[in-house]
Amino acid sequence: MTWLQENWIIALVGLVVAVVLLWWRFGRARPTGPALPTAEPPKPAKPLEPVKPEIVAAEAARFKPIEPRPRPVPPPVAEPAVEAAAIPAEPTVPPPPAPAPTAAKADNLQLLKGVGPKLGALLNGLGITRFQQIADWTDADVARIDAQLGAFQGRIARDNLIDQASYLARGDKAGFEAKYGALGGEP
Repeated sequence: MTWLQENWIIALVGLVVAVVLLWWRFGRARPTGPALPTAEPPKPAKPLEPVKPEIVAAEAARFKPIEPRPRPVPPPVAEPAVEAAAIPAEPTVPPPPAPAPTAAKADNLQLLKGVGPKLGALLNGLGITRFQQIADWTDADVARIDAQLGAFQGRIARDNLIDQASYLARGDKAGFEAKYGALGGEP
C-alpha cells in the first residue's frame, strides 16, 4: 500500500492506458451484419458503347436555336385611279420639316443605383441620355435594349432601373432616397 501512496500518478496513468486499450479492442463499433452488395451500374447495350446519362441527352434541347418569327406580309395596296384633271399643273413642295427640338441636357445616368461608368456609357451609346426615356420604357423596349447590353443583361429588371428613373424624371428626390437610399449627387 505504501507503493501505491508514493506512486499514485503512475498507477493512474497505467489504469487510463488499460481502459483505452480495452475500449479500442472490444468497444469499437463492428458491422452488425454482412455487408450488403451494391447494385452494379447497368451494362451498355453494345460492349464498346459508353453509358450516357439521360441528362446529357437532354442537354442539346436546352440550347436549341430560336427560330425567327415569320414576318407578316403587308396586304397589297391598290393604286387609286388618278384622273388627269386631278393632277395639279405645278408639283407641290412639302413644307420644310419642323426644326428638331433643342437637345435637352443629358441626365447623369450614374445616379441610378446599379449604373456605373461602363453601363452609363453603353446606354449613352444607344441614345439613352434622359431619365424620362428610361421611365417611359415598355416591356418590348426593355427586351430590345436588354439584348444589346451584353455583360449587363438583366440589370434593368434586377436593379429596377425603370422605377428609379421615374422618381428622378419627376424630380422626386425624397421618394427616390426613401426607397433606394442616398442619391450620389444632384440630378
